[in-house]
Amino acid sequence: MTLSPQSTPSELTLELQAHINRLSESGGGRLEVPPGLWVCGALELKSGVELYLGQGAHLRASDDPEHYLPVGGNDLAVTANDRLCAMLWAREAENIAVSGPGILDGGGDADSCPDWKTAQGMFRPAVAYFEDCRDIRIEDTRIVNSKWWTLHLRRCQDIRIRNITMDNTWPNSDGIDPDGCRDLIISDSRLRCGDDCIVIKSTKGDASENAVITNCLLETPKACFKLGTESFGDFRNILLSNCVLRGDVGFGLYLKDGGCMENIRGMNLIFDTASEWPVLIDAMARDYQSGKPAGVIRNVCLSDCTLKGPGRVWIEGPEDQPLETITLRNLDWDVTAPVSQPPATKPTGSARTRIDPDRPKYEDQPEHILAIHTRGLRVENVHLHGCDGDRPLLYTS
Repeated sequence: MTLSPQSTPSELTLELQAHINRLSESGGGRLEVPPGLWVCGALELKSGVELYLGQGAHLRASDDPEHYLPVGGNDLAVTANDRLCAMLWAREAENIAVSGPGILDGGGDADSCPDWKTAQGMFRPAVAYFEDCRDIRIEDTRIVNSKWWTLHLRRCQDIRIRNITMDNTWPNSDGIDPDGCRDLIISDSRLRCGDDCIVIKSTKGDASENAVITNCLLETPKACFKLGTESFGDFRNILLSNCVLRGDVGFGLYLKDGGCMENIRGMNLIFDTASEWPVLIDAMARDYQSGKPAGVIRNVCLSDCTLKGPGRVWIEGPEDQPLETITLRNLDWDVTAPVSQPPATKPTGSARTRIDPDRPKYEDQPEHILAIHTRGLRVENVHLHGCDGDRPLLYTS
């Protein structure tokens, strides 16, 4: 394929899309982007097509909204950005791939990064949005400058993400958002994100299940690994292993809108977190006045981990639906600061939550592990040392 450096973004988009269409119609194949900076709008990736970014190739998203069409939607009561657009998108496609050593660029440079409030009113396409697709492969590529959720996969199946590097700074620039997806492996990757690195969701009530995240370095000022907070469906059979977590929250489960989280494992992890609550397992409803249950969390195990930082562990379920079978095993924690003096704050997991102002202030307890309304809790071989290593270990209610 020969591209003209003089092509406008509109012309380049049409040319690339025509190549994708021809490849898919002829049974599939590889579309190789050559060296150079290429600015384009939305491209629909179709069945059988691999977008290959060769050495020196730099494919950058246009910042003109006219180069995009809405490809999905969100409920603004739950999450931001109701108009979903993306540089790469696909719907009901099979056997699609993005690969190669080049750069996929969302257009959100660090030097133009707005504050959170300003960003909420801006046009911000994702780098990729795939819906109802299967057999997806993303590997060996550098993905940078996302303005929104970088890789958003909704109701997809058979996903392999391997050996990618990600570097984002903008608000809401999550790294990878599998949303109601099944049969997922993310491995051997380094993600540096302005928001959550890997956050598994269920924004439309579809089950998220059978996921393995392993051998990754996750860096963010927010959550390294999170389930929820958009959590209308079930989450089950999810493993996080052999990862380094540098961020605010290392391991966070936030069930807010119903459903069930079960069979969730974190093992062989290294935490380097400066936050008050780097480990959170929380099943409290999004709005305490709604009367809607948050859902059920059961069979969660965090084991064989090394942690460094001042923070503690927060585990909480509602009184009428306690969490079930939560295990903390073989944790070595270098505590780098004393327990925060009151008033400590309970983490919400989302800006769109309302906590009962009259609830007991469990966060003012001095213990390292706070377990509130939990049935079948196991705490085994947890060692605290360092600045405040002799603090009381466990509070239960």
